[in-house]
Amino acid sequence: MLLKRFEAKTLPQALALVQRECGENALVVETRPTPKGFLVVAARPEPVPAPTMRPRDQAGGHTLLSKWTRGFQPLAEHATDFGLSGNVLHAVERALLGTRVDLSRPGDPALPQLASRILSALVHVAPEVEHVGEPRFRTLALVGPTGVGKTTTLAKLAGRARSRGERIAIVTLDTYRVAAVEQLRAFADLMDVPFSVAFTATDLRRQLQQHRDCDRVFVDTTGKSPRDRESMPVLEGNLRAGGCASVLCLAAGTRARDCHAVFEAYEPLGIDAVCLTKWDETVAPGEALATVVERGLPLSHLCIGQEVPADIVVADAGQIARAAFDCEHAEAQA
Repeated sequence: MLLKRFEAKTLPQALALVQRECGENALVVETRPTPKGFLVVAARPEPVPAPTMRPRDQAGGHTLLSKWTRGFQPLAEHATDFGLSGNVLHAVERALLGTRVDLSRPGDPALPQLASRILSALVHVAPEVEHVGEPRFRTLALVGPTGVGKTTTLAKLAGRARSRGERIAIVTLDTYRVAAVEQLRAFADLMDVPFSVAFTATDLRRQLQQHRDCDRVFVDTTGKSPRDRESMPVLEGNLRAGGCASVLCLAAGTRARDCHAVFEAYEPLGIDAVCLTKWDETVAPGEALATVVERGLPLSHLCIGQEVPADIVVADAGQIARAAFDCEHAEAQA
């Protein structure tokens, strides 16, 4: 896998260079801000050559050849069931080929841990979303498609901040969904924190000014379909007027194609972090996870249930990677 560096003034411009050079299915390994803009490290996915002949089994039928090395195959099969994409798994396997583990046969006891370490390096996390005093995330807007649990996620994050002793306020831009305002107002009253409704960018800017003494302000937004491109500029204008950081909420069970559509629609907002919601409601969260990895976006949280504020955890790349490869089971078998 040949890695290439791409630099541009903005992240969308850098990703456009990646797509132009490496194709739509490019594997993004790293993204980071630089003094001059953004740096993206990416690679063109290498196709797996199809065999010219397929051997026959003892009954004379054609056997199916695995596209993985024998040692990596059990891990790859579990990770595929988990939902991880071939691009991500091939990147892990190529990295393993440069180590001392034996991939010619299954059973190397060092393989599960090493594979999970490599995968965890590809999963970028953003724990600083919850860091007290982090100016970038002082005003935090929850964005995403309808039905992914933005309001519930906001309540969980606000509850965690409140339990840490932070002074918080809640503002909603969601005046479209029935009872959305009342739901958040009731939650704000329960926590005894300021709550207000903003209808325009001017409203939001004024209310954020009123809450300038708070440690953190959480902004709820209306869910937008990825196909509703006409309303995105309005949302973008509102968030830019408020200087909001954007955390994109995405259901963990979302299929890869739909994930890409969501990211392309919300990319103009500037996605600062991703929260995978409803992790407990799917057996294959890897498709959404792989899309986040391939796009080089940082993962901030996982929502693992409906309890507020308990059922949300800060994303841990190591734990996610171990789950993807079922390391505990693999080590027990070894």
